[in-house]
Amino acid sequence: MAAIDKIRSDIEKTKVKIAEQQKRLRELEQKVAEEKNLEIVRMVKAVKLDNKELSAFLKAYASGRISLPADMQAELKEQEDSENEE
Repeated sequence: MAAIDKIRSDIEKTKVKIAEQQKRLRELEQKVAEEKNLEIVRMVKAVKLDNKELSAFLKAYASGRISLPADMQAELKEQEDSENEE
């Protein structure tokens, strides 16, 4: 019986550790999302467009009326590929 009790105790300890690690994972994922959002805000502020101009630009880009230059598209593709490899 002592062996079974020890195993059950180890199971409970492991469950507690897993729950702690899952909480830590959620916190880290939230930090990543926050940093990505801050990066986007910084980039938007850097181009110094007002709300209407930014909205118009994004709508035009989304509809395909404007596109990125080929060299920038290639650079973005390379970045995406390297991120996917990680």
